[in-house]
Amino acid sequence: MMTLLAQRTVLSLSLSLTALLCADAMAADCEARVYDLLRAAYPGSAGETGDEGELLRTAGSPTRWINLGEVACKVWPASPDKTLLAVRLRHQAATGMDSDTADLEVLVADSARPRILQRYREDDALQSDAVRISSVTLDTARYRLNESTTAFGVRIGYTGSSRPNPYGSTVMNLYVVDGAKLRPVLSKLEVSKERGEWDTNCAGEFENVQRTVAIDAKRDRGYAGLRVNSVEESTRNELDDKDCNEVPGPTKKSSVRLAYDGREYTVPDDLRGL
Repeated sequence: MMTLLAQRTVLSLSLSLTALLCADAMAADCEARVYDLLRAAYPGSAGETGDEGELLRTAGSPTRWINLGEVACKVWPASPDKTLLAVRLRHQAATGMDSDTADLEVLVADSARPRILQRYREDDALQSDAVRISSVTLDTARYRLNESTTAFGVRIGYTGSSRPNPYGSTVMNLYVVDGAKLRPVLSKLEVSKERGEWDTNCAGEFENVQRTVAIDAKRDRGYAGLRVNSVEESTRNELDDKDCNEVPGPTKKSSVRLAYDGREYTVPDDLRGL
């Protein structure tokens, strides 16, 4: 006869499997609906074939190009009747150039039909040159700012092109639905950073910073504060005879509270990314 503990274990595994299957199903559904949602967001847009896959060219002026493979799409767990999209609107169709500029538009769509409910666009938000945009993703962790407002995030990844000076960074923006509008409440918080300087053989110094964001109990002007916890690690590589040894440095931990000023959360310069 199955024990109570075993029954609970089976139930827990079953619930976890169900959650994974639901998440996979929602992701597949979102991917299948991207094209229709984009056509609803950008009426008159036309399909093209580019060097890196299928593109959508917007109508009117100025013209923008959307690589369908770069669009982030996710059903919003906090409100499953809504679907979130982060769209990279390139200024040029060609890719692989030394520099590239794109607008960033964040959309909230109806999950039942191709209809855009709210949107927010930032012109020239995504700049690639020596440091390139490597990813644009959605963060749907429960950033519950008050009883009726839950924010969601967009994370933008950057990667440097220098081998002797490796660099990587991820910044996060937070958005809230405010009536018929979508508005940002947090901009360019750097949630991860990796950088270093080395001789491309062994010797060098490296830094890794990881940050998490938690909701604080205290409120300011109606919204909960954001508690940003940072862990900074450093390492040094040294050549010992023929072996390259990694020497760990000190680990530093810190915590900063960001208060809402009625319009946004102000990010200190030392926490602000690109």
